[in-house]
Amino acid sequence: MKFKVDPVRETALKVLKEVSHDGKYANMSLKRHLRRTEFAGMDAAFITQLVYGTLERQITIDWILSRFCKLKRANPWVVNILRMGCCQIIYMDRVPDSAVCNESVELCKKFANASLAGFVNGVLRNIVRNKGNIEIPQKDKEPVEYLRLTYSYPAWLVEKWIEDYGLDTAERMLMPVNGDDYVTIRVNRSRISAEKLKPLLAEQGIGSQDSLFMQDEALRIRPARDIENNHLYRNGFFTVQGESSMLVVHLLDPQKDENILDACSAPGGKAAHMAERMENRGRILAWDIHPRRVDILRRNVQRMGASIVEPQQQDAGSFQAVLEERFDRVLIDAPCSGWGVIYKKPDIKNRIKRDELPALYDVQRRIISNCSRYVRPGGVLVYSTCTMNMDENQKIIENFLNDNPLFELDDFSGLLPQTLNESVIKPGMIQLIPSRDGVDGFFIARLRRTG
Repeated sequence: MKFKVDPVRETALKVLKEVSHDGKYANMSLKRHLRRTEFAGMDAAFITQLVYGTLERQITIDWILSRFCKLKRANPWVVNILRMGCCQIIYMDRVPDSAVCNESVELCKKFANASLAGFVNGVLRNIVRNKGNIEIPQKDKEPVEYLRLTYSYPAWLVEKWIEDYGLDTAERMLMPVNGDDYVTIRVNRSRISAEKLKPLLAEQGIGSQDSLFMQDEALRIRPARDIENNHLYRNGFFTVQGESSMLVVHLLDPQKDENILDACSAPGGKAAHMAERMENRGRILAWDIHPRRVDILRRNVQRMGASIVEPQQQDAGSFQAVLEERFDRVLIDAPCSGWGVIYKKPDIKNRIKRDELPALYDVQRRIISNCSRYVRPGGVLVYSTCTMNMDENQKIIENFLNDNPLFELDDFSGLLPQTLNESVIKPGMIQLIPSRDGVDGFFIARLRRTG
């Protein structure tokens, strides 16, 4: 039986189901589905908005739905139809409520069961009638519930951030980033300047503007469909890379003719950036533990012309005695919880589990302990994560320094853009917060081996 289903909403539903029930990553699933179709720009934008809007607000949406039905018992397709419908009714004013209900019913008939269509219709129409009466707890009476439902985050994470950073900073960390519908690219200055790249992008209908604090080497562009198939990208004129990631390389400050280890390198953006700054003079050993990611790393550095980068499959947590004290600088962009990029990848906050974190901390401690031994006397060690979690950041560094008296924090103020000074925790450590700094939430620490 054929159903009159809106292909735009059908595509969004398929992505949401793959993410929430099949364990797929939102960005990869969405990219795959959009590549299979020939949606116009506005339709592709609506699919993206619907997918990310639903994922970003899923915790709050589930709370709203719980007031009208028992969501846990529902079919996975029905769960996501209701979530997507609720998102449109509550958060997307330009979509008529009647259209949302009708399209959701048709989706239910096709993907779940026609007998459940009445249930879906009843729940969504009940939300339409009562949406003006839905109120979340007040901030002064129930601060955790207020923050959890205002910003749609797990209660335990809200509690942790309040405990670690205080209520005001915690709320700042939860806030969305205004105007985040752009992609930051790093210009490959060994091949072209930012000013010369701008008109070439414009010829393809891609608008660009200067970045916040990497003006000479980064641009912000509005999302262009399938950037990876853009010939300027394929020819290595630019790569997708956030300013926080670029700042890591600036604070490492690689020099020509040095021997450098990038211990957790894939997909290779930082390694290629280092090679550019070193004018392809020296050596960069670039590791990743997974063969597939090493292949991605290899393709990226080749595309960017980073000829001094040597990709290798290697476990950064396993000590290699032959490399002890061999490197001038070592970069550890450690595997982490990723909480600093939730605003770009909202499915992260729906995946994270508190009981999985201790194992992650163990990995981070093992990696920094092993890789610090590769730094020569007088050399530099930079540790970074894309998260906002003291247990993965400050505490990792503080514990490492307590156990390794040959290392000390190295003041990087001369390498830091002035606009980021307020983000410095102490000389040698910085924590970026997206809603405050306008970039990904990275932690970066620079250490020097003194003996």
